[in-house]
Amino acid sequence: MDLHDIVSMLSEIFTIVGLLVGVPLYIVGLSVRGFGGRWVQADGVVAGTKSGSVIRWFDSTGEVHEARADSHETVHLQPGDDVTVWFKARSPERCRTHSPDHDGKALRLTGLILTGIGLGSAVLGIVLLFI
Repeated sequence: MDLHDIVSMLSEIFTIVGLLVGVPLYIVGLSVRGFGGRWVQADGVVAGTKSGSVIRWFDSTGEVHEARADSHETVHLQPGDDVTVWFKARSPERCRTHSPDHDGKALRLTGLILTGIGLGSAVLGIVLLFI
């Protein structure tokens, strides 16, 4: 077995693994983001209560909602500090303090990298056919 055969075999393996794993990972990453629902951004304020710190914000209809301020983004905030929150329009009583843009991002990035490796290996395999 010479170098040409070894590179050709590795190219086929990387093509199969890259495309068979990369494309589904990318699709799963997109679906995690899509099925997560639409998040609405709002400005919240940290308030102190007897049970601890809470975040209060208004939804799109002007109703006030409240949730515990126990996320890692809010532990260092004092009462009166502003914080950006995201909530779902269907259930505005639940909020999150981290951006929903990152949902499924690791899966999408890994899927894109593996798909790129698979496509690059496929091109290399075709080129090796003619050498």
